[in-house]
Amino acid sequence: MNSPAYLYILRENLKQGAESLGINRTFQFYQDNDRKHKERNVRMWLLINCPKVIQTPPQSPDLNIIENLWDELNRKVRQTPITSKTVLKRRLVQEWAKISPQYT
Repeated sequence: MNSPAYLYILRENLKQGAESLGINRTFQFYQDNDRKHKERNVRMWLLINCPKVIQTPPQSPDLNIIENLWDELNRKVRQTPITSKTVLKRRLVQEWAKISPQYT
């Protein structure tokens, strides 16, 4: 994805999503430091169309919750040797099933 594609997604979805949630001009928008998020055209559009963009410092930790889940799954799967794609798939499915709703 590049910045024009990202900007298209924002234009088509951000305002409408906020309106449908009833948070039109009160929401805070978070994005990480990906290059397409920092392009001038994206920053200018957000300045005009978004009430608050949360600034993140360079090298900030990823706050996407699913990333933590993938990391946990990866650690659990790698506790035993993986010898084939079949073994990997079986271990992924087994460990995924063990993740509790409380953890997520």
